[in-house]
Amino acid sequence: MPVPPSSPSVQEFPPDDEVRQLLQERIDQKLAIGLIVGLLDSRGPRFVTAGASGNPAHPQIDELTLFEIGSLTKIFTAAALTAAVARGNISLDDPISKFLPLPSNGVGDRTLKEFVTHTTGLPRLPSGFAWWWNLLRHPRDPYAHYSQRALYAYLAHLHAANLPRGKFLYSNLGAGLLGEALAASQNTNYVHCVARHVTVPLHMSRTYLDIPPSEQSFVAQPHNKYLRPTNLWTMTTLAGAGGLRSCMQDMLFLAGAALASSTPFRASMFQPFAPASGPDRNVGLGWMLHHSASYQVAWHNGGTGGSRSFLGLELQTRRAIVVLSNTPHSVDQLATRLLLGQALAASFF
Repeated sequence: MPVPPSSPSVQEFPPDDEVRQLLQERIDQKLAIGLIVGLLDSRGPRFVTAGASGNPAHPQIDELTLFEIGSLTKIFTAAALTAAVARGNISLDDPISKFLPLPSNGVGDRTLKEFVTHTTGLPRLPSGFAWWWNLLRHPRDPYAHYSQRALYAYLAHLHAANLPRGKFLYSNLGAGLLGEALAASQNTNYVHCVARHVTVPLHMSRTYLDIPPSEQSFVAQPHNKYLRPTNLWTMTTLAGAGGLRSCMQDMLFLAGAALASSTPFRASMFQPFAPASGPDRNVGLGWMLHHSASYQVAWHNGGTGGSRSFLGLELQTRRAIVVLSNTPHSVDQLATRLLLGQALAASFF
C-alpha cells in the first residue's frame, strides 16, 4: 500500500489560463513553436494548446494533431509485453534468443525482463561502421537506413561478457530488440503487435508507425533546436524504442488506462525492479519511477531531432499529464511543475 505523503504534491492542476501562460512563455523564450498539454484527473481529461503546428494544412494544434512521441513508444512496448505475459504467450524470464536469432555470445541469454527494465548492460545505441556511416549520411533521420542486417552484424561482434549486466543502463538498442522479440513471438510485426495488445483495446485510432496519406494534414512539423523545420524520424529496425507518432486524444486514453491499471496495463508495471540513477529512483516495467514521501510518480519522456514528449502519472492523487511539442527542447520541467507544483518539481530531476 502507498505510504501517505507527509508533504503531498498538489492535488489538482492549475487553471487552463495559467497553463496556457506557461506554454506561451516557452514560445516567447524560443523554446517551442507549438505545444499541447493534456491533463487527466477526477474531473476527466482536458487539454491546453499554444503556438502552431507548422503544418499549413492544419495550423491550429488540437487533440488530433499528430506528434512524434519518441521514447514514449517504450511505454507501448512494455504494455504489449505485459499483456502477452498475462495471456500466457510468453514469460518475463524467457531469454530473448527464444524469439530472435541472436549470436551465442551472451546477448541472447538476457531475459525479456532485463530488456524492459534496461538492465541488460547493452549500450544506449548500436555502434560500428554501419551505424556511424548511416549517421554521417543521414544526420536528420539517423535510424531510417539502419538495417536489420547491420544490427545483427553489430550484435555478433559485441562482447557481452564485458557488459554491466544487472545494472540500470538506459538502452534504445535494448528496447528496440524487445520490440522485435515481441513481434517475432507472435509471428507478426511490431505495428500489429502493438495494435493487438494496446491501441485496439484502448480505442486509440490515431497512433501510427507510418502515418497514412489521409492523415498527413494533421502532422505537426518537427523543428530543430534553432526552430527550423526538420525531418520526422523513420524507425523500422528498432521501432519499439521510439518509432510511434500519436495525438493527445490517444495519449490521454493511454494515460487513463495506465492510472486504472486496466488492460493492457498491470499494477506490477509500477513496482520497482531495479534501482535507477539518483535517490528514490527505480525502474519498473517500462516506466521510470520516482517515489518519495511527497509523491509517487511513474513517468517517461521522449525526443527526436524535432520533437519532445513527456507522460507522467502521480499514483497517489491519480492524475496524469502528457506534453507534446514540435521542437527538441525538453518539456520535462514544464510537465513536472504542472504535475507536482513548482517547489517539488525543482528537485525532481
